[in-house]
Amino acid sequence: MRIKGIKRGQTIELKEELKIPDGQEILIEVKEVKQMSDEEMLQKMKYFLENPRKGRKELVATLNQLDRERHAQKQAPKLS
Repeated sequence: MRIKGIKRGQTIELKEELKIPDGQEILIEVKEVKQMSDEEMLQKMKYFLENPRKGRKELVATLNQLDRERHAQKQAPKLS
């Protein structure tokens, strides 16, 4: 089973409910999801514009990543 979450301090908030009984021991493998820099995003967009047929899959992957990042930012608590 794979499930996404966001680390906040020593807590990991899960995006979905786990259908596992309370008290059940589990093993967690952590993989960091890197956010794309503005420069990387610009380079990918330039590649797509210069190579529309070759860059289409790359553009879709980039847009999906940006959508995930925006969603994660919306879920983050606002600091006052």
